[in-house]
Amino acid sequence: MHKLFGFLTEFESLTPEDLRKHAAYLVESYPEDLEPAFVDEFVQFTDILVSDNNKTVSHMSELLKKDGGIMLSTFSNVAIALRIYLTLLINNCEGERSFSTLTCVKSHLQNTMGQERLAALSLLCIESEVVRELDCTELINDFALFKCRRRDM
Repeated sequence: MHKLFGFLTEFESLTPEDLRKHAAYLVESYPEDLEPAFVDEFVQFTDILVSDNNKTVSHMSELLKKDGGIMLSTFSNVAIALRIYLTLLINNCEGERSFSTLTCVKSHLQNTMGQERLAALSLLCIESEVVRELDCTELINDFALFKCRRRDM
């Protein structure tokens, strides 16, 4: 990942020739998404960023969208490259976290419960954001009444 996108934030330490090589390598890696014009666009975009102290990828993306997106139309390939970079990290992290959680749950509980219950628990864990939004008070009360084993005398 760093080999492909590292130059986006480390452009100040690169010579202009190296910057062009890294940008061309990124275009070769994503030929359907980036045009060869990306190389020149990024070199011009770095000239704008020299005076800016914040050189993070998310800040660069916000800078392109500022003022109604005037810079976005000028540096369209740069915007695509930044979006690809920002999206790849999120997808990778989210997927790894879900499977990591599933592995922990399965290894700890696989001996004490059946496959159906384990699958349901895994689904609840993976979809934890949806579960947090649920109001479980009524569900708990209904379950308590259903499972009540006391006899009223």
